[in-house]
Amino acid sequence: MVVGAHYRNRGNVVAALTVINAMVEVMLGIGTNLAELKPAMLMISSCHLDIAKHLRAQAGTETTESKDHFDKACEGLRTVYGSFVPPPATSSDHSRPLLSSMTETSSPGGTSPKSSLSETLGGNANRLRSPEPIRSSSEVEILKREVQSLRDRQSSQAQLLGRKRLAKRQMEDELDTERRVRRRLERRLEQAETAALGSQKRERLAAVQCRAEAETRRQAEERMEETEQEMAVMRAALEPKLAVCEEREQKFKDFCGRMGVVFLKAARGEFGEVLNGRT
Repeated sequence: MVVGAHYRNRGNVVAALTVINAMVEVMLGIGTNLAELKPAMLMISSCHLDIAKHLRAQAGTETTESKDHFDKACEGLRTVYGSFVPPPATSSDHSRPLLSSMTETSSPGGTSPKSSLSETLGGNANRLRSPEPIRSSSEVEILKREVQSLRDRQSSQAQLLGRKRLAKRQMEDELDTERRVRRRLERRLEQAETAALGSQKRERLAAVQCRAEAETRRQAEERMEETEQEMAVMRAALEPKLAVCEEREQKFKDFCGRMGVVFLKAARGEFGEVLNGRT
């Protein structure tokens, strides 16, 4: 249905009719009820009516082919809405074929809906044709209402399509905005990654420097320990000598003290005491 409507909107009515006919034949082949295919039948009737109008406009008058398509359009409408019983005709020439035609189309012993649809779709030349009085103003009004309904539906679909396009443009704008934001975030991420790599390099350099400083400190501590051991050995070796030096220094101080006393007594003239002291 969507493909057929697209073809019809594009002006390719024949392709639309072919697509809808194929769809209806397939649906009937799988056991679908004819009552469920009313939209498709209305689309087929509208396509036949468009083709009939186009052929009539090309020829400038009614032709056999345009009349055939118009009959198919009427038969499709009768399939959907049922048969139309016109008021009694005043002319006796048209009353009998009109009643016989309506009896044949509405009698229970007539053709089934599926066979009638196959005659409509296949274009059987032996199907019952409606006489000229059946194409009355009432049927034309029905067709006009159907056309108006389809036009209203097309208008609503066009409005819906416009809203969808507007929503699409809004979504495209939002997508562009999201793309710009994503690119900006990607640039920031790249800058952060670059800064992180620089920080990692500086961290590795700092770790190398810390290891070098730790190694230098360890070597300095080892040298300090060696120096302290050497100083301890030297101190142990110098302690006896220091003790001897201190003892000699003490003796020298005592000697100097006694010499001072002797010199003091000699200065006083106490030589006897000095001599006695020496002795």
